[in-house]
Amino acid sequence: MRNFNPEELFYSSVVVDLETTGLFAGKDQILQLCAIKPTPKGPVVFNRYIYAEENPAYHINRIDPMNLKDCPTEKEVLREFWAFVQDRDFIVSYNAAFEMHFLEERSELHQLPHGNHAYICLMETFSDFFSTGWKKLPVAVRRCLGIRSFKWHNAKMDAYLAFRLFSFFCFLDCPVQLEPIWAPKLWRVKITRLKEKPLRKQPAEWSGKDDEELPF
Repeated sequence: MRNFNPEELFYSSVVVDLETTGLFAGKDQILQLCAIKPTPKGPVVFNRYIYAEENPAYHINRIDPMNLKDCPTEKEVLREFWAFVQDRDFIVSYNAAFEMHFLEERSELHQLPHGNHAYICLMETFSDFFSTGWKKLPVAVRRCLGIRSFKWHNAKMDAYLAFRLFSFFCFLDCPVQLEPIWAPKLWRVKITRLKEKPLRKQPAEWSGKDDEELPF
């Protein structure tokens, strides 16, 4: 276990989500990459779309390759991403094993150096806290935050929801504990759920209607 002051952990992290053409980093590529840094002055957002000739996962993310023709390459975006997150110790995402696999393997394929970040998995955190087994992000944000999310996957939307979920778990208890899980670089926020301590309801100011409703 590693103990953290909640603010220390929160401001040492960056929340990440990505959309890809498939599930296998050796042959599929990243289409959209979003990272959100918490800062005392508000979130700082990195959101990039990436050039691709085709998108076999269009039925999931609705990213049309015709709209990506003028976008930068995956190598260019990954280089920019690693520069953006270099001042953070932790990369937080809902399915951290998937994001870790893609970010690191695609970077190595492009011969790009990448940071030695630890990864915090919010899916593992949610599963452990509620003893539910793995659930998708919309289930977690509906249960914890009262937010109904958008039907289609979008890295910026999902990163925003993961950002809200991470904040929810960080500030439930003090101090925050990180517990290692099944891969050496993967951790979850460890919280003992107390029956007498009700979960704090947070306002559901975003219902997932479209990207323009996000606060940043």
